[in-house]
Amino acid sequence: MAPNHPHRRADADAEALHALTRRGFLKVGLGFSAALACTALVPSLAGCSSAHPAPQAGMTWLRPEDVAMLRALLPAIVTELAEAPPPRRAALEQDALRNIDATCAAMGAGAQAELRKLFGLLASMPLRWALTGIRQDWSAATPTQVQAFLARWRASRLATLNAGAVVLVKLISVSYYVLPAAWAGSGYPGPNAAVYKALHA
Repeated sequence: MAPNHPHRRADADAEALHALTRRGFLKVGLGFSAALACTALVPSLAGCSSAHPAPQAGMTWLRPEDVAMLRALLPAIVTELAEAPPPRRAALEQDALRNIDATCAAMGAGAQAELRKLFGLLASMPLRWALTGIRQDWSAATPTQVQAFLARWRASRLATLNAGAVVLVKLISVSYYVLPAAWAGSGYPGPNAAVYKALHA
């Protein structure tokens, strides 16, 4: 089986993200549910409706607005990605997004629901502006802006924001660094060829 086989990637990501415990997702859900409940009263402000949008083309779970957000977060969290030549960066981003999608799709219904709340909050311009300081579309957000909001969330006294930052950073960094193409940049030489061959013969 190839090292980047989708099922193996999903299993590896799900295991690595086990640290995002039910308690951690609960912290995200309790705080963000209240915020989303407010914007749900005015769907046009929240940028969403009661309907469930279809996933992004080629994805199982991620929606178009999720992909736009994650594309902005990727180079802010994986700084080497921001320095990669455009063609290589585009290919790595797409592979990382597929990993993120596979990980989210493999999560239990409860974890998916909490993650959807977090993603929904970040898709809402009023809430995004209030909680992250980013009022423009994600496509216009810079890595510096994204890094600043993640740093604020991680330093916040609110457990909900702390948990949200941890979820985003771990989901993105794990999904990127399991890519064989990213191993050189992280200093990982890759699995021992002889051992890998024996295990996957």
